[in-house]
Amino acid sequence: MRKFILAAPFAALALAGCAIGPSLAEQMSGYVGRPESVLVAQLGVPDRRIQVGDLTYFAYVHRSVQFDSGSFGYGPFYGPAFGGYYGPFYGGGFPAQTYTTECTTTFALKDQVVQSFTLRGNDC
Repeated sequence: MRKFILAAPFAALALAGCAIGPSLAEQMSGYVGRPESVLVAQLGVPDRRIQVGDLTYFAYVHRSVQFDSGSFGYGPFYGPAFGGYYGPFYGGGFPAQTYTTECTTTFALKDQVVQSFTLRGNDC
């Protein structure tokens, strides 16, 4: 029983690490029905602004680029018996790669009040 009492705080901390906050869609839904001034005050000036009839669209673009430097390897047969340290398997491994993720959040406003929003991209 004593071990359980001592382990309980650590278990609580471990479970707290698994908790996640609201999704992006849930966060953005909080702006529906709010005035344009709140949107700009909290998210900043939009990346794009388009006026179509009596609707105004604000687009916020979040783009991120990650670079993976790859790995250098000699293949499964490394050593002098298979061509030496700079032999036939030199230059193996994985090439460097660049990954781009993007999410565009577009709000539709009418009479300076947010009516709806859409999320588009591979990181929404």
